[in-house]
Amino acid sequence: MRKTVLVPVEKVLCDAHIAKDGTEVEASSTLALGRYSWDLCLEHDVVFGRYLCDALGTPAEGEATESEPLSAPVPEFDPAPVVEPSPVVAECEAQDASEEANEPEPVRSVMIAGEVPGYDWDTAREAVRNLGYEVVGRADDSTVLLILGERGEHAGHKLRDAAERGLPVMDVQAPGRFKDAVRAGELVGGDPIPEPVKTGRSGMSERERNRLVRSWARENGYKVPDKGRIPMHVRHAYELSRKTMPEGKAVAA
Repeated sequence: MRKTVLVPVEKVLCDAHIAKDGTEVEASSTLALGRYSWDLCLEHDVVFGRYLCDALGTPAEGEATESEPLSAPVPEFDPAPVVEPSPVVAECEAQDASEEANEPEPVRSVMIAGEVPGYDWDTAREAVRNLGYEVVGRADDSTVLLILGERGEHAGHKLRDAAERGLPVMDVQAPGRFKDAVRAGELVGGDPIPEPVKTGRSGMSERERNRLVRSWARENGYKVPDKGRIPMHVRHAYELSRKTMPEGKAVAA
């Protein structure tokens, strides 16, 4: 028994007929130009073939219809020679590295606020320098300690510097503490920072106050220099005299 099976066959139609009048004519060849291609029937294959031959000429026999890309030769480079440093350059680099390694560390510094008991202005600072520290008036990145002496609470700028930078404080107002630390060769902080003393009601400057202290000291038999620092025992006597009489009379004295 015979059985008929219908298999669908895809037909390729001529693009020229479809563009011209919309008729469907089976294509038999393909015209390709660059990345474009058209399916053509035998009739239009002949028509467009003649048109191209008239316009471009007939290709020579055996001439390749497709050009193959030419590959440019890759230049060869010789490897760069290895240049060894000269002995002079190597010696200079080694010397620079040695100098950097031998650079001294920055000297640590401390501030001294007030007067250190048992020491005058110069000897207290000399004792600190002998321990390897610098003495500065304002704190910087090298400052590591604030030494607080008598009347140190009047040095408001030093107290504020210590508080802002978180510097440890060493209170040396107790008799012998600074001397013991110098003998031990170590300055150690850990004491609280006092509040700066505010200006009194009189509003006097430090220079005006020193002038009053000198005047009072001479009237009461104390010897004080015309310039420089006033001895602590004179200041203490002046403060005691103020406590034993009204403030107005003490200032007048």
